[in-house]
Amino acid sequence: MAPVSAVRCCRQAIDEPDPCRAVRGIVESAGTDAPALTVLFVDARYDLDGLAAALVEQIHGPVLACTSAGHQIAERGLFDHGMVAATLVTDQLSATLVAIPNVAQFGVTETQAVARQLGLDAPSRSWTRFGVALIDGMSFAEERVMALLYGASHGMNFVGGSAGDGQRFQKTYVFDGNRFVSGAAVVARVDTTLPCRTFGFQNFAPLDGRFVVTGAVAEKRQILELNGQPAASVYAAAIGYPNLDAQVVSRHPLLLRWDDRFYARAIRGWDEQRLDLFCAIEEGMVVRIGEASDLSNTTVEQYTGLRTSLGTDPRIIVAFHCYQRRVELERSANLEHHIRLMSRYPLIGFCTYGEQYNGLHMNQTVTGFALG
Repeated sequence: MAPVSAVRCCRQAIDEPDPCRAVRGIVESAGTDAPALTVLFVDARYDLDGLAAALVEQIHGPVLACTSAGHQIAERGLFDHGMVAATLVTDQLSATLVAIPNVAQFGVTETQAVARQLGLDAPSRSWTRFGVALIDGMSFAEERVMALLYGASHGMNFVGGSAGDGQRFQKTYVFDGNRFVSGAAVVARVDTTLPCRTFGFQNFAPLDGRFVVTGAVAEKRQILELNGQPAASVYAAAIGYPNLDAQVVSRHPLLLRWDDRFYARAIRGWDEQRLDLFCAIEEGMVVRIGEASDLSNTTVEQYTGLRTSLGTDPRIIVAFHCYQRRVELERSANLEHHIRLMSRYPLIGFCTYGEQYNGLHMNQTVTGFALG
């Protein structure tokens, strides 16, 4: 086993518009063209074909990459252009990646094939094992994919994010090992002897009152009625804001209770009657309305607890955080304060169109993994 001192982690924000030079910078920072794992989050308007070719040519190890709705290096904060990347150089971690080319057709047979390719039944050599899933954020397939993968993994911890497209909500991409593609996903099995933890954090408490979804268009993730009344009117009355706006809505997601925890269902848009969500919804669901606590202070408390659980200072925290959390920070004028607080941590991440946590897909959450 390699000593802990042999572990190297390089995080960087890259503004270079030329893909070949950008990837060359990643390799030079890592000091090797075959790191144990590379993670990369990129603006969907970047030259993705050129970036894919450069990644294939220059990096000879597993690469987890997708487009974002903004990406982050802790010390620099959130930004939209270029990319962020991190490389892990160690023999105490290995990653096996499998691409799912068509998540719209992902079913039991495809799940079994992915499980075999990932070797989910193979012994772990007493290493800690977890999974990471990056999924096309406009596919509306995350719930099905995660439920099937989690079931096939025999309860292995899973985290991940839905690829983004800035504020355009048009087309998102994941890197399948050769190209950046839409309608797809990439799944990783990570094994390590390093201290590690997966996590899922949110900052909402439920308000009084329960609401039954009595009308919905499930395939479009739209709620038409709550308790038999127009959904938008019921929601606005419940939170006391007759005129909805993005800031108010970002602070009051719907909450779904599962296994004694509340999971957020963020509202993407609305009209006079309906609510459009980022996550799946169906008739008969019982939901509550959440109210946000201070996002920055809550996040610091959660990351402090993560460090305690890890038992050592983290070398890297890879975070998949909801685009709506960014909206909340920007509209509350707390973004600079949040950046200063987050600069305490070796953080890299991206703003998602949804977050994966074990067998669930959710919103207004941050999920991820930390390595010591």
